[in-house]
Amino acid sequence: MTRSRSDRYSETMVIRSRGRLLLRAFAVVIAVGLCAELLHVAFARDLAGQEAPDFALESAAGPNLRLSEYRSEVVALTFWASWCGTCRDELRELQSLQAAHDGDGLRVLSVSFDEDAGEAREAAGAAGISYPVLLDAEGETGDLYGVRDLPTVVLVDRSGNVRGVFEGRRALSGPGLAEDVRALLAE
Repeated sequence: MTRSRSDRYSETMVIRSRGRLLLRAFAVVIAVGLCAELLHVAFARDLAGQEAPDFALESAAGPNLRLSEYRSEVVALTFWASWCGTCRDELRELQSLQAAHDGDGLRVLSVSFDEDAGEAREAAGAAGISYPVLLDAEGETGDLYGVRDLPTVVLVDRSGNVRGVFEGRRALSGPGLAEDVRALLAE
């Protein structure tokens, strides 16, 4: 059975119409993603220079710790989870940074999003960290800081103000974090 020219034309138009629809849907998805990323970056920038939200969390070792207890020290506050491979690398890097500047007034506090405290303790032990592991299974403290990517490191100066936010691989890549820590310690 041969198809008429009008049938072939109709099929072509349907295919083109579907293609345009898919292209528009793809463009909308990309636009929404870009807008969300811009809003997230804007929030992170707004946090810099502001007073760091205070919180109290249970530590994996038992007692509750409060951020404000570390006023007069530079704090590197890291948000992570045991299932995040980049986070485990970052825990080790921060351990090295803590060891290098321990006597200078640097304190690293890690906030785990793990629902199981045992998993957080196990990951911290495997990374060989000596700094406190705080438990935030509900993510409430992460919400206070606008954490959207893991790992995220928030630098808090001696006065309790946020001075830098490093997200994802950026927390580990390049000298930015270590340089910012040294600059804050020198103030």
